[in-house]
Order: sequence, then structure tokens, then C-alpha cells
Amino acid sequence: MRKIKQYRVSLALKVPSNFEVEIYAANEKAALKKTLERYHSGEFDEYNLTDADWSNTELDINEESNINDISNGISVEQMKK
Repeated sequence: MRKIKQYRVSLALKVPSNFEVEIYAANEKAALKKTLERYHSGEFDEYNLTDADWSNTELDINEESNINDISNGISVEQMKK
């Protein structure tokens, strides 16, 4: 008879949320460019992120990949007794 083991399984999720800032710019295109620059530079804090919409989550995993592949969105670890 096989001994049953306990595992912790974590699956990555996509959770809808928005990055919001107030920008001074000459037009919409320039405002978007400045906002993208601010986001990519990490020049923001938690106040720029809207509350997550937990009712609309979706899995962000690659079920076809090997369970041990890095960045497949899946983590499985055996629990210690």
C-alpha cells in the first residue's frame, strides 16, 4: 500500500487591476507614453494600483509544461511532517 503524502500546490492567477496616475501632458498619446515610462521605471507605489477584482480571476499557468519548469505558474512542494 502506498503512503499518501501531503503537498502544497500553488497556481499563479491573473487578477484584474489597474495602474492609475495623474499625468500632465500635451495630448493623450503623450500622457500614455509618460504613464508607461513611469510604470516601467517602477516609479509608483501601492496607491497607483486599484483594488483587485477577485471575482474575475483566471489561471495563469501552463498545464502542458513539465511541473518543474521555471515560470510555468505552478509550484508543488511536499509538506514536511
